[in-house]
Amino acid sequence: MQELALATDSQLRNIARTKANYEYISSPKRKTETNFALMLPVMDSFLLGAGTKGSLGQKIATGGNQLKDWGIFLAVTHLYSKAVNKLVEKSQTLQNFKENSPTAFGVANIVTGLAAGISGIHYVNKGFQKFVSPLIPKGVKNAAKGIFEATDSSSLGKTINNGMKTFTKKYPKLSKTVNKAVKWAMPVLCLGFLASMAIDAVKAKASENETFNELSDARLAAAQQLAVQKQGES
Repeated sequence: MQELALATDSQLRNIARTKANYEYISSPKRKTETNFALMLPVMDSFLLGAGTKGSLGQKIATGGNQLKDWGIFLAVTHLYSKAVNKLVEKSQTLQNFKENSPTAFGVANIVTGLAAGISGIHYVNKGFQKFVSPLIPKGVKNAAKGIFEATDSSSLGKTINNGMKTFTKKYPKLSKTVNKAVKWAMPVLCLGFLASMAIDAVKAKASENETFNELSDARLAAAQQLAVQKQGES
């Protein structure tokens, strides 16, 4: 009781924040969001490849290239996240901003992280084409190209390519609708994912404030009870 009565606002705030974070991390929705984030690169690459006009080999090449870009993006954003955490640890101003305005901090962090990841894709690919690509032997490049050509010339590739051509000719309007749906599927899902994260951050802050207020009331009651006990002892 005495520890509670003497607890500072900062200590109570830390307890409330820890409770809110635990509730969020252990929630079933958090597990769903984590699984979605882990599958996002694969789903996006697959859908982009599937929506690409051309043969099966071209679709696979497009999907593979997108998966490579995702690898760059995740590596850059991981480094960015580490850098931000270090800056927050060393800057009291950033700590206060994160604690007092978690939603604004989270949105700014996400937007800046996305910008860093997208820039990373651009500059890494640019550097690869300028410095690394010229060093790769032509035989290796031709072999990689031959893999996709072999895919199209295989029995499975021919069956799928012919099937896609037949479907497009027979159902041109439906084919366009499917391509548009595939094209916009990931942007819509990602926007929904980001919106869900923002809502969760607001709910977590509300839960933290509610717990803090409850602890503050309990601290006041504990202090009053200790004061009564001291008066009785005197």
